[in-house]
Amino acid sequence: MILKGLKYEWSYDPPDPDLVEGIRKAAGASDVLASVLASRGVSSPSEAARFLRTDPDSLPDPHLLPDADEVVRRVRAALEGGEKIAVHGHDDADGVTATVIMAEALLQLGASVICYIPDRRSEGHGMNRAELDRLAASGVTLVVTVDSCVSDRDAIGYGNVLGIDTIVTDHHEIPPELPPAVAIVNPKLPESRFPYRYMAGVGVALRVTDLLFDELGGEFGPAAEPKPWYGGTWRDEALGLAAIGSIADKVPLTFDNRTIVVAGTARIPLTERPGLLALLEEARLSGQSLDADDVRSSLGPAFGRVSDGKGGNYALDLLLTSDLDDARERAQQLAQGRTRWRDAASKAWKDTQAAIKADPLAKERPVLIIESTVPVEVMGYVTSRLADETGLPTVLLSDLNGDAMAEARGPTGFNLVDAFHSMSELFLGYGGHPRAAGFTMKRTNVAEFRERMLEFVDENPPTPQPRSVDAELQFDGATPEIARELGLLEPFGQRNPPAALVARGVTLDDYEAARASGVVFTSTERPGREPADAVYRLRNDGETTFANILDVIVPEGPGGQDVAVSE
Repeated sequence: MILKGLKYEWSYDPPDPDLVEGIRKAAGASDVLASVLASRGVSSPSEAARFLRTDPDSLPDPHLLPDADEVVRRVRAALEGGEKIAVHGHDDADGVTATVIMAEALLQLGASVICYIPDRRSEGHGMNRAELDRLAASGVTLVVTVDSCVSDRDAIGYGNVLGIDTIVTDHHEIPPELPPAVAIVNPKLPESRFPYRYMAGVGVALRVTDLLFDELGGEFGPAAEPKPWYGGTWRDEALGLAAIGSIADKVPLTFDNRTIVVAGTARIPLTERPGLLALLEEARLSGQSLDADDVRSSLGPAFGRVSDGKGGNYALDLLLTSDLDDARERAQQLAQGRTRWRDAASKAWKDTQAAIKADPLAKERPVLIIESTVPVEVMGYVTSRLADETGLPTVLLSDLNGDAMAEARGPTGFNLVDAFHSMSELFLGYGGHPRAAGFTMKRTNVAEFRERMLEFVDENPPTPQPRSVDAELQFDGATPEIARELGLLEPFGQRNPPAALVARGVTLDDYEAARASGVVFTSTERPGREPADAVYRLRNDGETTFANILDVIVPEGPGGQDVAVSE
């Protein structure tokens, strides 16, 4: 059902009571928490238990990953033959942490490993031929990608010509045609038996390394130069990195991701890795317990796309170093780079606003397509801000060595990847998620791209999505116990926000009674004297129960004038 509030539209379909009862018994939960879980797509009591579990040993069997057998076969052959392996990464927090996890796992199995993260300022999105030429010349015969390349058909095909096999590990949307890789590990593949589809690239990399250690750990290794955090403590260290990458990539904080984030965040303060120790010092978080918000605000941004312009990546080098003094110096470089990024982002926003002003009809079209001389490292920020401001699918184009490079962002109810799939022949490379994607293309294709993107949006306009209500709970049921229990859903994030509750037919008297019982209302909205439904959130800080009224539902028909007031 749709509930029309004074501010928003809300969707609420009461869950199946039998499912709620089953979840309540299996998880030892209240009706409210069981209803929230059922409303969020938990389909069985066992699934509810899995959602709430945070023990990393409870993660699904990595042998269920797509092409698991092929991955093991090809890596075993590389180890037996002493082949040189390259780990191809991506230049954000997800990609950098995934690169480190994969490279260090292979090193512990005794492989000869190099890492390469393309600089998107000069190389664009994904794998490229110049990179493959360099890798082939250096003797690489196997590339393992992380957080990338599921759409890179041409580049991977070119690698095959050079004698380079590729194992793709990725989490982006599946293209109409897969690349000619020896193995593709992506839980979103239609034939995947893996029970969870929404891991970050670093989550996929972590599970692939679990697979490799399980199958090959007894046969191969160790690395020639073991690090202090290898061996028994390595997976704890890897979980910490996986938590950082997962939070930064804004994946849904449900099921496997939630487990990785909870377990990994708890392990970050215990790290032996100099790079993380230096980042904690720089963020003034040394020796403190952390939560997802600390990682989101302080650690994730440290991995901003900062490179030396010569094929090196400061964040990657920081995490791989064994020297604390070196790590501290690199952490300072990243902090300085972040400052430069902020300055560049501010200027880019002003320049882009000027470009829009020069095209008066830009915001009148169903899709915003802007060309601007924006530095590559801030394109995502500018595009996201434009999309948020306009509510339109937004594409920001800039120059890349004479070609066009783009970042794209879209509103809820619109799928950028579907749009790009429909015109895939225009791109040199593309990929991403429904609401955040990117591509490179020949400059000569830009005009046709504009026309076809406008046509696609005309035929597939964004569909506004109502906000979701999770469960019913009257104000007199807003007890400290229920508030604390709802806190078990933390950490909150994508697809796992704080629960939105609806209190039916409440009045100002009900509101005042709840206040008298100790509930502290933090919003200015409150019910009026006529009965109305209130949508609210509940939390408890250990001492006090807080309620935040998000909206008041407008009753249909007469008598709905005094349903809400603002203090």
